[in-house]
Amino acid sequence: MNQTEPKFIGKRISIRKDKQHLKVEITQQVERWQETLLIAWLAAWMICGVTFIYYAATSANRSEQIFFVIATSLWLYFFVRITKVFIWRKIGKEVLMFSNGKLTLKNAFGSRGKEEIFNFQHISKLGLVTKDPASFLAFLDDSFWMIAGDRVGFNYSGQKFRLGKQLAVRDAELLIRVIESAMKEYK
Repeated sequence: MNQTEPKFIGKRISIRKDKQHLKVEITQQVERWQETLLIAWLAAWMICGVTFIYYAATSANRSEQIFFVIATSLWLYFFVRITKVFIWRKIGKEVLMFSNGKLTLKNAFGSRGKEEIFNFQHISKLGLVTKDPASFLAFLDDSFWMIAGDRVGFNYSGQKFRLGKQLAVRDAELLIRVIESAMKEYK
C-alpha cells in the first residue's frame, strides 16, 4: 500500500491518504492533568463501591441491607460509565474512511467498534453543530469526563449524525473542509 505519512489538523486529527481511500482519525486523549483527575475519580468511586458492598454484606438490619444493595446497584451503573470514559480517553478514537463513494464512520475503542456506512449521495447539510454557549448542557457536553460534545453534523436520509467529539471550532471547520474535499475526490 502506497500510504503517505499522516498530516495533522490540530493536536488530535490525523489524515492518511492513498489512491484507494482517505482515513481520518480523531484521537480522544486529554491532557495529563485531566487524565489524573479521571484516575482519582475512578479510585474514589471504587472505594465508595467497596464500602457499599461491605455494608450490604455485613449489615444485620434487613432494611439497611436493602438500602446498600440499591446503593451498590446505582454505584455499579456509574462505575461502568466512568470506566468507559476513562478507556475512551486512553485508547478511543473516531475513524472516518472515505472510498468508493462511501464514508465509513467508527467510534473505536482501540481497534474495536461498530462501523456505520454512508453513501455520499445521501449525505447533506454537512456543517458545524451549533450550541448555546450559555447552556449548562452544552457545558457538560464539552467536559472531559463525558463522551459527548460532537462538533460536526450531517443529515443522512432524513436522520442526523454527529462526529468530532469535543473538537475546537477551528479544528472542526478544517475537518469539514477535509470531509467535503474527500467526498469530491472519492466519489
